[in-house]
Amino acid sequence: MKSHANPNEERTGAMFEITNFEMGRRVRGTLLLSGSLIAFVVLTIALFPSIQQSGVNLDAYIQNLPEEARRAFIGDVESITTIDGYLASQFYQIAWLLGLGIYYAYAGASSVAKEMENGTLELVLAHPVTRTRLVIGKYLALIPSMLAVNAFTFLSVYVSVEFIGEFLDPGYLLALHAYSIVYFLACASLGMVASVQFDTARRARTVGVGAIFGMFLVDTVTFGTDYEWIGDFAFTRYFDVGKILTDGTVSADDFAVLAVAAVALLVVSAELFERRDV
Repeated sequence: MKSHANPNEERTGAMFEITNFEMGRRVRGTLLLSGSLIAFVVLTIALFPSIQQSGVNLDAYIQNLPEEARRAFIGDVESITTIDGYLASQFYQIAWLLGLGIYYAYAGASSVAKEMENGTLELVLAHPVTRTRLVIGKYLALIPSMLAVNAFTFLSVYVSVEFIGEFLDPGYLLALHAYSIVYFLACASLGMVASVQFDTARRARTVGVGAIFGMFLVDTVTFGTDYEWIGDFAFTRYFDVGKILTDGTVSADDFAVLAVAAVALLVVSAELFERRDV
C-alpha cells in the first residue's frame, strides 16, 4: 500500500530546507562581521585607560552638548569615564544600536527581493512551499547570525574589560545582548516588508536601511520636545543601551513593544507577499 506524505509536513520541511540553505550562505558574512566587531571592541577598550588618565573632564564636556547630539552619540549615560558608560556611548550607542540595526534591516531587505531580481524566485516557489513559509524560512535564517554575533561580541567585551583590570557587571552585559536579539528581529522584520514590496534588492535595501536610520534620527530630534510622540514609532526609542549596561534596567514594556513589532511586521510581509503577483 502506497503511503502519501502529509502536504503540510512537506511544506514545513521545504521551509526548513530554505532556512538551512540561507544559514549556510550567511556563515562567511557572520564571521566577517563578528571579526570586525571584535577588532573594534578590542581597540575601543584598549584606549579606555589612557582616556581615563588624561585628566580631561569629559563628563563636563558631554553635559554641555546639545540634547540632540548627546542623545544621538552618547546615549542615556551620566559619565563616560566609567567603563560601562564609556562602552555604552563609544560602542553600543552607534556601532551596535544603529550599525547592527541597519545591518539586519539590510539583510532582511535582501532576502526575497534578491531572488526576484535574479529570477530565481520562481524556481524556489516551484518546490512544495507556500509564500508565507518562504518568508518565514528566510527570516529564521537570520537568527543564528544574530546569536553568533552577540555571543562573540559579549565574550570579546567581557575578556577585554577584564584584561585592562576594569569591572563590568556580566549580568548587565548579558541582559543587553539578550535584549539585542528582539531589537535586531524587529529591524529584520522591517527589512522583510521592504523585501517583498520591491523587485530589486537595491530599492528594498535602501528603504530598509533608510527606515532604521530615519527612526534613529527622529527618536533623537523629537525626544523631550512637543513632538516626542513621533519618536514613539522608532525602534531605537525602546532600546536604551545606556540604562541596561550601567544599572541593569530592562523595561518589560519596551521589550514587549519590540517583540510585537517584530512579529507584526513579519506577518505583514508574509501577507503582502501572498497577495503579490510575481
